[in-house]
Amino acid sequence: MAYLEYCSNCGTLNETRKIDGRMRKVCPDCGTVHYHNPRPAVTVIAVQGSKLLLVKRAVEPAIGEWCLPGGFMEAGESTLESARRELLEETGLSVGELQFVDFCSQPGGIVGDVLVFAYYADQISGVITAGDDALEAGYFPLDDLPRIVFACHRELIEKYLSMDV
Repeated sequence: MAYLEYCSNCGTLNETRKIDGRMRKVCPDCGTVHYHNPRPAVTVIAVQGSKLLLVKRAVEPAIGEWCLPGGFMEAGESTLESARRELLEETGLSVGELQFVDFCSQPGGIVGDVLVFAYYADQISGVITAGDDALEAGYFPLDDLPRIVFACHRELIEKYLSMDV
């Protein structure tokens, strides 16, 4: 990735070296090691009866594909605050209590690796309105979901289905 090509400390072109058993970008001048850490994101598994809320993506990656509502955390937000904000932005819906489901890693993509924290909600209010990053939003029967584009979201849905909620 381009942001790792130059040292963030002094601007020198980084080299790739094995550090702590992994290949990492290291500055040959000042010795700064540049770690490639995942970006934190959240998603909400919103369920009404036996139906799951999904959004059709309006932005890359995977424009036009179905996934769980969610997105990247903002600086200063908790995962809970971020989950509530993202759900509202993408669907126009608000939630009551949120229950932590699990987290998973979604490798690659245009922003690098993403670490996704998932929450479950069944107390949902408002009128569904596709928001800023969604072309559509709607509920789908849990036993007849469209193709979910992100492997991490599929994993989190399976985890939810195995829970006793």
